[in-house]
Amino acid sequence: MKIESIQLRHVTHFSNLTLNFNYHNKPITLIFGEQGSGKTSILKTTFQALTWFSARYKDLRTAGLVTLDQDISHNQQQTKIDITVRFPSEIGAFVESATNQEQDPHLCEWQLYKTLNQNNVGTTQIHTEKLEQLVKLYQKAIQKDKLQGLPLIAYYPVERFINEVNLLSKNNPLVFQTTNAYEISTIPYTTFSRFFEWFREISDIENAQTAQLVQHVIQDQRSEHPAINLSQHLLDVYTQMHAPSLQALKTAIFTVLTDVTAIDLNFHPKLQMIVCYKEKMMPFQQLPGSIRTWIALIGDVVRRLCLLNPHSLYPGLEGEGILLIDQIEHQLDDITSSQILTKLNEAFPRLQIIATTARNELLNDATDFQCLKLQKYQVQDLDAQLMHSSFQQIYNELHEVLNEESSTETITEELSQSFEITHSPESLLEFIQQHLNQAQQQVLIDLLNQHGNISIPQNMDEP
Repeated sequence: MKIESIQLRHVTHFSNLTLNFNYHNKPITLIFGEQGSGKTSILKTTFQALTWFSARYKDLRTAGLVTLDQDISHNQQQTKIDITVRFPSEIGAFVESATNQEQDPHLCEWQLYKTLNQNNVGTTQIHTEKLEQLVKLYQKAIQKDKLQGLPLIAYYPVERFINEVNLLSKNNPLVFQTTNAYEISTIPYTTFSRFFEWFREISDIENAQTAQLVQHVIQDQRSEHPAINLSQHLLDVYTQMHAPSLQALKTAIFTVLTDVTAIDLNFHPKLQMIVCYKEKMMPFQQLPGSIRTWIALIGDVVRRLCLLNPHSLYPGLEGEGILLIDQIEHQLDDITSSQILTKLNEAFPRLQIIATTARNELLNDATDFQCLKLQKYQVQDLDAQLMHSSFQQIYNELHEVLNEESSTETITEELSQSFEITHSPESLLEFIQQHLNQAQQQVLIDLLNQHGNISIPQNMDEP
């Protein structure tokens, strides 16, 4: 399942906003906007609309999240959320009728309304007939094919942190229920508590399975007719493991966080999670805060995918759905933040990832993504490839101008290093102001004016 479009009418500051998600390469959308531009409102509202799928799958009478009265635009009486999703053809298709012959049979839409009465009390109205049909299609598809999974729906707000690493085994059967992969409540912040409970449970289960399988191999080798090829026998036994959740977890974490090369649960001398970070073993609590948070976030995504795809050997690679991350660069440095979306796509290639950012640097490496810019509560498409090409061309021409003077060799080398490391317009501007004289700055201004319909101040020290 992937979001095709969403329309917000009179939601917070948006009078009429429509986002269409179109992909030419990777299923990633990066929404760029300054602080207060409405990025969080878009993700939060999108998640609220998607919770109706989670709720209806649990029970057709269960309600998802509704718009709060306070989220209705000022001086407006009604708000509307209209969302359209595309579901995979393996699930099936809607039956064509005389009224919808021209509609795509793999598109599903539903609407949520909130209306204020004369007493300024809101009442909710929903149109989820197609959504309920979609839920039934998923239920039938899973009955026919046990390998068929459910779509991920996950939202991680900017307030994400680790409050407690709870590794105490509770033998809680709810940890492995499919519905535990879904949230049907408002998420003001995330502490990843469910991930740590799940990690302890799967560690216990898969350790017990491994011990049992090893015992089986030992008994087989002692029998009158032992396995001829012990290595092949061990490989065959390994593939019989019911839930390779630990392997999926480690694969995803090692893919996204390349400095992490091992993660295990130690029982002695005390119960704790041990991680190998930058070739050094250390307790999880001693890792940098950003690494701890991202290990937990990636692990929580894997947890959900394992619950939604219980019979898949590779839930991280085969699981599909929608992942929403607000302010994805939070706690990350420039280099890591510019690579994080590509790494997430490598670890979870079938997930639609919608992320927000306020950093220009992320746009420099987003040529394979759909990039949207929020400005004055309106959205416009950004061509990241064109932006990168124009910026590179301006840099190359500036490089040639500087090379014409022998005294600028050192400056040219430093400028090259600055561009390669940060790709940040702000850092380049600071460098230029510090190292170029007025004549060289004027040459750069002329180049910029030639390559864009923008007005450049005649003095770069001007705001």
